[in-house]
Amino acid sequence: MSFVRTVVASLVLVGVAVPADAAMTVQTFLSRANALRDQGPMALMSPDLPVLKAEAKQATTQLRSEGAARAAAGKKPIACVPDGEKIGIMDMLDGLAALPASVQKRPLKDGYAQVLAKRFPC
Repeated sequence: MSFVRTVVASLVLVGVAVPADAAMTVQTFLSRANALRDQGPMALMSPDLPVLKAEAKQATTQLRSEGAARAAAGKKPIACVPDGEKIGIMDMLDGLAALPASVQKRPLKDGYAQVLAKRFPC
């Protein structure tokens, strides 16, 4: 199980630039992440790994940017993550998988936002 966590955790550690219009849906991200999990050690060689890492990185960057913009505009944050607190990749994947099908059709960033808002409400 620790190998699976290592592989899945690596999805968010390193990213490659991806065009903004290439946003992946939550459903697609989960499907591809689960396929990687099923590959076991071979997942490290998969061409999907850098793609998923880039998507996770892009979604995180977009959320941070939106959070800063909301703060600058005096708007309430989407989530209130306590200092030093973060959500683990397995918890994030579980949270994404628990989202309704209608939300899973939306961009990954939107799914991340909902998981964070549920885990760290304001």
